[in-house]
Amino acid sequence: MAIPELLIKRAFPALLGGMIMTAAYHQARGISSLIEAVWTADLPRSRPPVRPPPQVDADPGVHATSAAAILARNPFDSVTGPLTPRPVASGEGDEDPATSGDPLLDPTCEDARVLLIAASEDPSWSFATIAVGRGEPLLRRAGDPVEGRSVLAIGWDRVWLAEPGARCQVRIGDNRRAPARAAAPAPPAAPRPPKRGALPPEIASKIRKVSDTEFVVDRTAIDLVLEKQGELMRSARIVPARDGERVIGVRLARVTPGSLLPAVGLRTGDTIRSINGFDMTDPESALQAYARLRSANNLAIAVQRGGKDMTIDLRIQ
Repeated sequence: MAIPELLIKRAFPALLGGMIMTAAYHQARGISSLIEAVWTADLPRSRPPVRPPPQVDADPGVHATSAAAILARNPFDSVTGPLTPRPVASGEGDEDPATSGDPLLDPTCEDARVLLIAASEDPSWSFATIAVGRGEPLLRRAGDPVEGRSVLAIGWDRVWLAEPGARCQVRIGDNRRAPARAAAPAPPAAPRPPKRGALPPEIASKIRKVSDTEFVVDRTAIDLVLEKQGELMRSARIVPARDGERVIGVRLARVTPGSLLPAVGLRTGDTIRSINGFDMTDPESALQAYARLRSANNLAIAVQRGGKDMTIDLRIQ
């Protein structure tokens, strides 16, 4: 046997084992690659992070911020909507003719009359008796309707009424209906008017004092008081009386001597609590008391004076 053939026979087992091991290695590596491909098929592939470009501020010392996104979204209230200002439409924001201009120059309200005014610095305590046309006089406060209009404001001697786009005023005595009369000669010069707020003699003569808390009043004096009350009430300054936040009555902050209120026993500083049981702390109740003034036979005025309660009785005959 030749030498090369002998070497091949001796090395054949080693050569066969190496070939088997090489085939096994490649087979194992292929199976591993297949398993890795299946397991990682659904996983997102990572990408290198992208860095944003650097921002350059106009002023290095100022950090620019904006709330535009918050205002537009309004995360605090989903009903109101964006907090950004609503654009103003053409013509919006113009002044309302019913609330602009000098109210003292307003025209007189047609076919309206004011018979009585009780004015206060607090508008909720001011009211007036207003009649329109041949209708019955009605007590009204600011905001109440009056035959297609509404009461805009109540002053000491006049009332302002408003309707859409217009405003007018009525003073006590304006538009008073009177029968036609034949021309008559001019009357003699009227006597000098009494001091402002002073009680006219024709009313003073109809009030008789019985005691400091009791008076007798002629019924005709009530009609005169209601007719001239706009002038008579100028002699007094009336404000709501308060105990903390609670209204306890109507206080006479100022009363002119010789006027109507002192003639019936009332003084500066008195607090009127009720009239004939009608509570003066309630505007609606006060309206009822004034509405019954003309037909009442007796007025019991509950007054607090100097911290003490007392009653002033007015007997109307």
